[in-house]
Amino acid sequence: VVAAFEQIATPIWLVLDEVHELHAANALRSLDMLLRRLPDKLRLVLSTRCEPPLALPRLRVEGRLKEIHASQLTFTRDEAALLLAGHGMVLTGPELDLLLERTEGWAAGLRLAALSLAHEPDRAARIAEFAGDERAVADYLVGEILSRQPEHIRRFLLTTSVCDQFTVDLAARLSGREDAGEILTGLERSNTLIVRLGRTRTWYRYHALLGGCLRAELHCRHASLPARLHRIASDWFAAQGATLPALEHAVAAGDTELTAGLLRRHGLSLVLGGGGAGLRRLLDRLRPDLLVRPDVALVAAAAALDAGDVPAADARLNPMNLSVSGQPTERLRALHAAVALHRARLHGDLPAALETLKAVHGTHTGDPDVDLLALLNRGISHIWLGDPGTAEVELQDALTLSTAAGRDNVTLQCLGNLGAVSASTSAIVEMTDRARAALDFAAKRGWAHISHCAFACVLAGWGAFQRLDDAAGGYARRAVDLLRGQTDATIELSALSLAAIVAFDSSNDRHATVASLRAVWQRLGGELMAPALIGYEAPFEQRMALRVGELGWAEDVPERVRTLVGAEGEYHYLRAVLLAHRGRPGPARRMLCPVIGEMTRCLVDTTLVDAWLLEAVLADGTDDRRRGHEALVAALDVAEPMRALRPFVEGGQPVRDLLARGSGRFGRHEEFAGRILAAVPAGRPGPTDSLTPRELETLAELPSMRTTEEIAEALHCSANTVKTHLRGVYRKLGVRNRRDAVTAARHHGLL
Repeated sequence: VVAAFEQIATPIWLVLDEVHELHAANALRSLDMLLRRLPDKLRLVLSTRCEPPLALPRLRVEGRLKEIHASQLTFTRDEAALLLAGHGMVLTGPELDLLLERTEGWAAGLRLAALSLAHEPDRAARIAEFAGDERAVADYLVGEILSRQPEHIRRFLLTTSVCDQFTVDLAARLSGREDAGEILTGLERSNTLIVRLGRTRTWYRYHALLGGCLRAELHCRHASLPARLHRIASDWFAAQGATLPALEHAVAAGDTELTAGLLRRHGLSLVLGGGGAGLRRLLDRLRPDLLVRPDVALVAAAAALDAGDVPAADARLNPMNLSVSGQPTERLRALHAAVALHRARLHGDLPAALETLKAVHGTHTGDPDVDLLALLNRGISHIWLGDPGTAEVELQDALTLSTAAGRDNVTLQCLGNLGAVSASTSAIVEMTDRARAALDFAAKRGWAHISHCAFACVLAGWGAFQRLDDAAGGYARRAVDLLRGQTDATIELSALSLAAIVAFDSSNDRHATVASLRAVWQRLGGELMAPALIGYEAPFEQRMALRVGELGWAEDVPERVRTLVGAEGEYHYLRAVLLAHRGRPGPARRMLCPVIGEMTRCLVDTTLVDAWLLEAVLADGTDDRRRGHEALVAALDVAEPMRALRPFVEGGQPVRDLLARGSGRFGRHEEFAGRILAAVPAGRPGPTDSLTPRELETLAELPSMRTTEEIAEALHCSANTVKTHLRGVYRKLGVRNRRDAVTAARHHGLL
């Protein structure tokens, strides 16, 4: 044959199909000889389910072998769509994705699905149900795979199918065969729809359709065997420290005591480690009588609260009776108090819940996870209650414990909330670093899109906003996107506030932006929140309200601050802004005295910067240039350690003028002042440059066809007064005529 092919001038492709059917030694030997002495004009294609005993390794080393494996024959999304189109079937994107997930791109599975769906009116439901127990699929798999296997292999396949993934050791436990490794290697080589997983390739799984078929066969042939196999798997996974799979198999076995024991010992560690989502899915399958046991109910409530699902937590806590199993232990009382504190953080009496936890929880309960949950919730609660010093200590302790124990969910929350501690102490640089550390930690674990990242995004965004970094907008949008379920009022308010503040300057409808922010505070303002949030947000909300001409809204802001935190420095500053806006610089400066004289504390240092800048502008406006420069230097002195450029931008053109005039006289702040001067845009309205009430009244008349005299008559003033107001309107809007003033006013939401 070789000699004959060598005489041929035209290249020939010889295709040998189903080579796996060749078993005779002479046939394999002669084929091997052909491979070794392959003529130049001959190309040989071998199609086989498994690698035949030929000289393929030698050809591979010599670079004479091109291999196409089963994984390369898996249908892509586009290829699957073409196959289905050939059956006259066009699926939606989600339907196609689900079918590919079910079939894993296996060509035979896709074709069987197409035949099954051909006359199905509800395709989406049918695809969701498509599995290995489908009659057509099962017949194919039994006929093509199972029936060709010896009895001991078929039993091995059935007994190991109870696990989605398994190792050789687990397969040996389930099947009772010491040669499990040899069997698995043989099945893999024969391409029996088995996949080896992981970097070390020590785990195996069956194709989804084959696994479903095997489980259906197991339940049909051996009704009582699956429960026993699930118990074996549960014990094996528990011994490996794989709690969630152990619980899954305990639930599948229907073993109440095994499930309860695992939940009692390991349920809380799952929540704290980041496995809360999987645990919640399992808890939904538990019997009601198991869910009312205190140790199980508290774990279920902790998992629900971790997801922000207060109703689900209440459903577990309300029917629970701590005395159902006799005298509750110290651990159980401490766990109940820690869960109740988390519940109060989301909605409830936080101070009372914190005192209860302190009363029942000592330094150690003997359960490190209970201690960790208590520390975390106490630390966060102290932030909301305005005690950052205590919060820092408890969150640092919690961080140390969580890092050592591998409780990554707690580590992430500690990192993020330590950023909030820094924000409470106006350490904005440290706040940003801690927030970024939290986000990096989450990204490395594939958690970039979980709700616990929302607060870190807010803090990173606020730091970027203060530095005039364009990344602030991205952080703000991401924070809002990550708000899911019910979360702490501080986190929700801070995310929505940051989003509105960052978007204000570029908004097409600034009035609507301010109105939405105001509505958020009206909805959530009654909840307990971190005082620092109020300090950061209030000056911006008032400034935005003034810039859209809503004086009443601007007046509401200091009153809300006084109601929530008392007459702190923020209240005095906000009142001073209103006085300055009404053209009363003297009373405004007197209102600032307690703030800049440090007779009253500010919740955050950015307010102190704002206050000094307002003092600088007002002093300069009364020709007290020396005092204006001194106040500007004082503002630089507070702002530079925070790298806070934003207050100077918000100060607008008056602050820019002061910086330009004082250049060269700022001493150690000269470089920082230069950076600010380069960043502050010329012509931006300052803190006292918003339209006054009389100017707003005049502006409202401009879209009409009335003359200046007619407007004066309507406003009960002289024509000269109207002209004065118009000059102020034109200057503040940056326009030169009536038509442009109307256009600009509509853009800014003033009309």
